Amino acid sequence: MTIHWTNFPERVEQFGDLFNIFETFEHDVRADLIHSGSCEKETDESAYTVEFVGGARIIPRPDRIPGWEQLATYIERETGAEVSLVCLRTIRGFLSEIGDMPLAAVNEMTVVEVGQVLDEVRRQPAVREGAADPLLDEYRFLKVKQIAKLFAFSSSEVSKLANAGAFVTNGRTGHDRRIDVLSVVKRELHRLNREDDAGADTPG
Repeated sequence: MTIHWTNFPERVEQFGDLFNIFETFEHDVRADLIHSGSCEKETDESAYTVEFVGGARIIPRPDRIPGWEQLATYIERETGAEVSLVCLRTIRGFLSEIGDMPLAAVNEMTVVEVGQVLDEVRRQPAVREGAADPLLDEYRFLKVKQIAKLFAFSSSEVSKLANAGAFVTNGRTGHDRRIDVLSVVKRELHRLNREDDAGADTPG
């Protein structure tokens, strides 16, 4: 059963559950589905609380989400941002690629296991002197279809944004085109920040 953010579970261990909480929260915020009864299940024992002042966001209680601090540290170090749905989606796709497994299998991993794998990948010695981390090397430039699946775009939308210069590419076209995933993450984070700022400026 998919966990919705309004369930306010007392403990979150699976990465898929954490992903669903962030995904359903962002969906409800965007669709303006938040109402007075949305937080009625929240207690002092819940794994997280939510905040709507200055922009809607989930505030985890690390002791009730094992592995949260390790995951949050990784994301902040690699992206310079807080944990968000965009970051979780990117990590899920990355683990799916390097582990050659479906997204459902990544969802079944615990948050602790995800953090351990990410740190292990980061610590792996470079294959060649001066080589970048795999996240910034082999998996930095992805196919148009991969970007579309990771960020819930259509392939045509990805191509249009790349043509417009919104995404960094490898300079090629057609089947040989590759998109810099970090440029997509940057654009999505900027979009989310703009939405948060707009929400903060809107009279309550």
